[in-house]
Amino acid sequence: MDAIDKKRQILELQRKAEEILNLRHRLGQRRPILIEFCGTPKSGKSTSISSLNIFLKRNEFKTEIVQEMAGICPVDNKTHPYFNSWTLFSSLAETLKLISLTNDKVDIIIVDRSIFDAMCWFEWLNINTSKDTPYLDDKTYKGFRDLFLETTMWSSLFDLTIIFKANPETAMHREYANLLTEKTGSIMNESVLNSFNQAIDNCYKKYENYFRRVEIIDTSEEKYIDQPAIVGLDLTKKVLHLLEEVLMEQIGFFKNIDPLKLQHGSNDFSLISNFELSYDYREKVEESHYIQPVPIAVITNKERNKILAVKKNYRRTEKSSPESLRYLCYIGGHIRVEDEKDENMTLLDVLKNTLHREIQEEIGESIYFENSTPFLIYAPDTPKSKRHLAVCFVVETDLENKRFRLTSEEFVRSSKRNKSGYVLTLDELSKVEKRFESWSVEILRYIFKYKVPYTKQVELFID
Repeated sequence: MDAIDKKRQILELQRKAEEILNLRHRLGQRRPILIEFCGTPKSGKSTSISSLNIFLKRNEFKTEIVQEMAGICPVDNKTHPYFNSWTLFSSLAETLKLISLTNDKVDIIIVDRSIFDAMCWFEWLNINTSKDTPYLDDKTYKGFRDLFLETTMWSSLFDLTIIFKANPETAMHREYANLLTEKTGSIMNESVLNSFNQAIDNCYKKYENYFRRVEIIDTSEEKYIDQPAIVGLDLTKKVLHLLEEVLMEQIGFFKNIDPLKLQHGSNDFSLISNFELSYDYREKVEESHYIQPVPIAVITNKERNKILAVKKNYRRTEKSSPESLRYLCYIGGHIRVEDEKDENMTLLDVLKNTLHREIQEEIGESIYFENSTPFLIYAPDTPKSKRHLAVCFVVETDLENKRFRLTSEEFVRSSKRNKSGYVLTLDELSKVEKRFESWSVEILRYIFKYKVPYTKQVELFID
């Protein structure tokens, strides 16, 4: 790649970054994007991370990096499972700390070696053929696999996993390029690198579908040899493409549903329980006539005399919407394509996944709906509200002295002047909000048997 071509490609990347920044300001970014880097030692991973991070920061993205923990691991023996365990758990601890930051503090979290990388090393420890017996027994290996891959809490943590690969010859050439010795190390030798690359291939085949997206960059390819700039360009293109997709959002909708079967107000969930979801970009779906199921949660106590109330931020809500600057009795949002983690999942399972994610994004809590059956709320007051169907779950939990921390920019943050994010009695709620929009009215009447006035539905829009 000559200097002119390099400059042209850099300018294209900068233009793309500007487009994505404008898209982010227009649509809003609900959560940080997480990217894991892993792969063969000396495959160019660290250099590429540095290049990507500098590009993003200089193009006004807020980034954080979780550095590789292997270099500071206190466990000396790199072939002992303790080494890989310490490295993984330390990385996760730093990652979870950064995830807790609000969106105004970080856009992208880059993690150098995490879950996928750990599974590759556990695979290598388990299949290692340089010994008569492996370093890791089958039962322990299965335990790690089940913990990190069979539970959605971990397997869906990263939006993008990028595997850097290099054949042993290329990796060893890079290892010795700046060293004054030709002695090999416990890991940096051709035998181990070859068997580790086999472990990477095994994990990719077995576990790719457990992760949202896995990309492989083989830096042994001729176009990449001694060309770190080309690796950086290709990597940055992939990351910008991912950012664009996440911001644009593909949301779920029903292609075939007869609104006439839905009565105004509450409806039984069985009316839609066997329906199949389709997905498309949000702006396109919003302009269509298709009905969009929107899972929402009402958070109350066992006595059902208290409720979590949130107030919509006017900056994120249309002025004509009855939600604008009003207290709502629920939180939730649209189904996204990543919420359907398995094509065999039922609609109810997808709705529960969506709501778990929404609650995490909006109030920073982890709530699962194992045995919950929702009901439907339909309020077809306008052409727009006819296309939105609330799927309402009730969460009964201990709310004594409980105050929730709102983590989404969609809501007004709690203060002495407003009660957004507060747990209120129904009487307290009726004092701070005089006129409710139709979903909240139906919730108060159907769940709490509490009669309230409401604002006629002008627009209905849940982010």
